[in-house]
Amino acid sequence: MANVTPIFKMGSRGDPSSYGPAKQGEGETSPKLHVDKGFVNILMTSFLQYISREVSLPNDEPDSSSAPSKEQLEQEKQLLLSFKPVMQKFLYDYVDLQGSALYALQVHCYNNNFPKGMLLHFFVHFYDMEIIEEEAFLAWKEDISQEFPGKGKALFQVNQWLTWLETAEEEESEEEAD
Repeated sequence: MANVTPIFKMGSRGDPSSYGPAKQGEGETSPKLHVDKGFVNILMTSFLQYISREVSLPNDEPDSSSAPSKEQLEQEKQLLLSFKPVMQKFLYDYVDLQGSALYALQVHCYNNNFPKGMLLHFFVHFYDMEIIEEEAFLAWKEDISQEFPGKGKALFQVNQWLTWLETAEEEESEEEAD
């Protein structure tokens, strides 16, 4: 989180509920950062690492084969909700930056040996919370870039959900055409 300290006010002891965009004059963001893929990558990676640390139990060794508990999933969702305004501030209406956020998530999951269900539930949260648009998910699916590791395994984990998303988008388009 040190990378984003000048941009966001920081709460005591890392309390995410006290994070947020800095007030006027407290360390405003450069307009360049609002369209910088590298910055979005750092921002999302910082949020994901923070959430993962907070959700892990003390002395918890990451086990990619076991699913998280309901309590851990709920805590993860609440932490993500606390960062939602900041994510939306930088990602809203920028499909290419939303793609960068998805790649940051992919790499985060890769670096943690793809914990069971992590990528899928983050995809669902990002979609349900309107942080990332359908178009960005589908563009990520079709992108064959080798720049970010773990794409094959990531696609395998979320392919069924992406198929649902494509189908839902097609049905919505057909309804609008009628």
